[in-house]
Amino acid sequence: MSDLEDDLLALAGGEDNTYASDSEEEIPLSKRKQTTTGSEEDDDAVLSKRRKVDYSEQEEEYEEEEEEELINPYPLEGKYKDEDDRMELEEMEEVEREQILFDREQEMDKFREKKYLQERMKKQKQANKYRSVEEPTRVSGRVKTGIKSEKKDKLNELRKQREQHSRKKSRRNLDYDEYSEEEDDDDEEEEEIEEVSDEEFDDYEESVQWGGVSKVKKPKQKKSTELAKLADINKITFGWRTFQQYCFNPGFEDAIVDTFGRINIGPDKVTRKDSYRMVKIIGVKLKKDRTYKLGRTRLDIYLTVSQNRTQTKDFPISFFSNSPITEEEFERYIRELTKTDEVIDLLDDVNSKFEEVDAFFKKGLSDQDINAMIERKKQLNADKSNIRAVDAVTQKTRLMDELQIAKQQGNFNKVSKILGDLKKIESILEHEAATNVQSKESIISKVNERNRKLNSTNIRKAEIKNKTLSSQQQNDGGDPFSRLKTTTKMFYQDLINQENEKALQEVNMQELIEEKNKQEEEISKSTYRDLGEMEKLIKSIDFDIEIEL
Repeated sequence: MSDLEDDLLALAGGEDNTYASDSEEEIPLSKRKQTTTGSEEDDDAVLSKRRKVDYSEQEEEYEEEEEEELINPYPLEGKYKDEDDRMELEEMEEVEREQILFDREQEMDKFREKKYLQERMKKQKQANKYRSVEEPTRVSGRVKTGIKSEKKDKLNELRKQREQHSRKKSRRNLDYDEYSEEEDDDDEEEEEIEEVSDEEFDDYEESVQWGGVSKVKKPKQKKSTELAKLADINKITFGWRTFQQYCFNPGFEDAIVDTFGRINIGPDKVTRKDSYRMVKIIGVKLKKDRTYKLGRTRLDIYLTVSQNRTQTKDFPISFFSNSPITEEEFERYIRELTKTDEVIDLLDDVNSKFEEVDAFFKKGLSDQDINAMIERKKQLNADKSNIRAVDAVTQKTRLMDELQIAKQQGNFNKVSKILGDLKKIESILEHEAATNVQSKESIISKVNERNRKLNSTNIRKAEIKNKTLSSQQQNDGGDPFSRLKTTTKMFYQDLINQENEKALQEVNMQELIEEKNKQEEEISKSTYRDLGEMEKLIKSIDFDIEIEL
């Protein structure tokens, strides 16, 4: 058996030697291949370098052109051109200044969006360029690793055969030297794998699960129970300016819920200053029958706010202040929450909401989103219920002219449409006239009520004065039975006359407006614009002409 085993060992060693000799014979062949392809690779490298230079020069010229185009219009704090521009804006009125600053914020948003897109395009071009350059090196690296892996497989098979033979022969414990050889081989394989480019490893890293799926579950991070503070709440506190800028963007309703605001509830009774309350926004409602104007924009958005679960109310955007929440308002809000056993939001929830809102503000708009925003603004501005009385009169005259033209052209569809619009405008004018009559009556009744109260107070003061005079005379020792001379006098008569004059002026103003509306209606109903009417008027005039022969 020993001779047979020695023969088997010799055969195994011979195969190993023959394989080694074959590999040694194959080495010069690979070298020859490398030498034959070396010249071609040099030519390709030269061409690729030239292409890189040309491409980089073109890209640098393109980047220089783009950098020249994008210039920050307001470099000073993102609002002003320079110090002179800031001083000029501060001297303006508050409404005009706020409108200009709002327009400039929109310009800066467009500038930032363009700059972001430009940088993104640059990064994408650089990535494409880098991939095109590294593609041939990746292919060559993969071929080399494939050849080496085949050699390693054969060597591993031979080593396994030796191990089996040694186990059969010795029947003893495992040889540690064999394991050391395997570890050395593993180290060599790792070194060969590291020769592959890092980019190739990154490309396959996402698609390969190294070592299979782990059975050990990662522990979930526990949610913090720390409550938010005033500084944290102010990060997600917004005012009317922010709402006006983003209210038409898609996703506004979801992003703005669970944020906070500071609303104006009117003047304080003691200090006579505007008082504010901290509230939480819990919903968004669209009330198309109760539209309002904020600056130049017409809106139908109402925000549902709360101080606790029992106190909720809808407010328009114009009620929200742009200033941050104060410490006093924050403490008052916490006291309101304690009435219903509630607490303020957690810090983790506030931070996650801040990230959500920040992503919403930075999100770009597609062409479809912009078209939808424009269409919604048009619908709000074109709503017939928003027409005022003065606008209704002018539109009525225009529609009357269009009606006459449509009748002459025989366009019955247009005639029916114009008649429908005229009915709506007539209803608006009737409603306005009714409200004017009611307002006139209410003004007169208020003036009369004020005069009655003033007269009663004056009479009471006069009676008190007479009583004091009579008591003084009695104390002075005068004759209580003598007749006293008295003169009637009305106090504050000038004030009463002024109030009456103001009421008469208001009534006269309403009468003038009604007369003007009647004149405009008569002008709109006149028929001198119709074809043939002017000829009839001219024919009806008698001309006395003396002809001398």
